[in-house]
Amino acid sequence: MNALFLKGTRLMSVLFLVLTVLTGCTKSDDTVATPQTITDRILEDSQFSILRAAVTYSEMGDLLKGGNLTLFAPNDAAFQVAGYGSPTAIAALSKEQVRSLLLYHVLEGPVPASAIPGGLNPVTTADKGVAYINKASDGRVFINNAQVIQADIQVANGYIHSIDQVLTPSAGNLLTAIRTNPNLTLLTAAVNRVAASNPTLLATLSNNASTNLVTIFAPNDAAFRSAGYTDLAAINAANLQTLTNVLLYHVVSGVTFSNQFQTGTLNTLLTGNRLIVLSTANLLTIKGNKNATTATVKQGNIPANSGVIHIIDQVLLP
Repeated sequence: MNALFLKGTRLMSVLFLVLTVLTGCTKSDDTVATPQTITDRILEDSQFSILRAAVTYSEMGDLLKGGNLTLFAPNDAAFQVAGYGSPTAIAALSKEQVRSLLLYHVLEGPVPASAIPGGLNPVTTADKGVAYINKASDGRVFINNAQVIQADIQVANGYIHSIDQVLTPSAGNLLTAIRTNPNLTLLTAAVNRVAASNPTLLATLSNNASTNLVTIFAPNDAAFRSAGYTDLAAINAANLQTLTNVLLYHVVSGVTFSNQFQTGTLNTLLTGNRLIVLSTANLLTIKGNKNATTATVKQGNIPANSGVIHIIDQVLLP
């Protein structure tokens, strides 16, 4: 009888110990679990596998865990469209390049879609650049040329908005963006030529504030050569007023990205002169009054502090 009692007592003690350990494990798990940060969500969400590789490669995981932030997160399809179809393509860039690219997609502070006012809103990004958030009348949200396709993924330190394009970081003011582009050397020469006689145009291009916003259709070097401005000497020999008028004809008030154009006409900074725009799902063309054919946008949506540049393949003639 005593032996059976002792045996039963030992069994109950073992069971109690097992239950205590299991209960302790459960409580410990609950204690350890913490709310997801932006980094945590990126690491586990299947739509962000290439972004995950970029965050890991650039060592930005800790930054995206801290503070209150908003990340406009390109999904895998967005990276593929941009030419980064795999983590290997990301690793072909330097860590600093990837870090700069990602920082342009980050805003300091939590910004839910409901807090974004209607219309165009310039915002400062984490790399001190400028991006343009546009909330359309139908409620759709865009940042530069990218559309938010999944808004308000809420995490412990802010929000993630999934977008369908990888953003191109801004390159300072418009003048800097033009001068540093290797395909715009003749446009740079033309701007330099007219700068003294038209300080207003120079001020517009060199403006660093998000005011007096403009859109520039920038002819590339091949376009200038086809129009007879073959080199620096030809630009310096051109009639100054004619060259000034040509440049003003390529500038439109306000910021318009490629996905926001509609077929119709645009007023330019050359008073009384308009451009003809034809916008379809896959093509954007611009025509000047005296152009026989339309110019095609070869590289669009280059943001700057006070506007956006679209590179075109013809000089537009008023």
